[in-house]
Amino acid sequence: MQPTPPLGQRLHGIVQLGLTVGLARYALEFTGSPAAMWIGVYYVMPIALLVIGLQRRWGDIGWLALLGTTAVLCLLVWGIPNTLAYTTGQFLGWQHGRFHYGGPDDPHNRAAPIAASTLGKLGWGVLQGLLTAVAGTIWCTFWATLFVWLPARLRRRRATPR
Repeated sequence: MQPTPPLGQRLHGIVQLGLTVGLARYALEFTGSPAAMWIGVYYVMPIALLVIGLQRRWGDIGWLALLGTTAVLCLLVWGIPNTLAYTTGQFLGWQHGRFHYGGPDDPHNRAAPIAASTLGKLGWGVLQGLLTAVAGTIWCTFWATLFVWLPARLRRRRATPR
């Protein structure tokens, strides 16, 4: 049985990768470039989790430890950068890409409307950051279960004498 490294060790490299991608996208948002929509942690994390699983970096991790790891990962990699981006979008009035809001009946809305007050802008930014952290946790837990936990469980099962 391969031991599971501590949380900080599990998160170190993958958080650095995620923050780098998130900050690159944030920088592109200032240009309004459509390319910003194609740079994101939703694309990178499944690949990173596949590499972690193939290299057995998280050892024989249990599912609850995996869930906790992905929750902290997504708070750091989705929650913080997206709170920053959506709050900036609120204050700068961004309406491009993921910040589009065309009114309450627009089926293409991707963000909240621009709030009138400073507190409202901060509130919408933080709320959207937290909601993306929750969505990211679901996304990463799915991929981590598939690429990290399931192979570790199958290895444990094969190693257990019957």
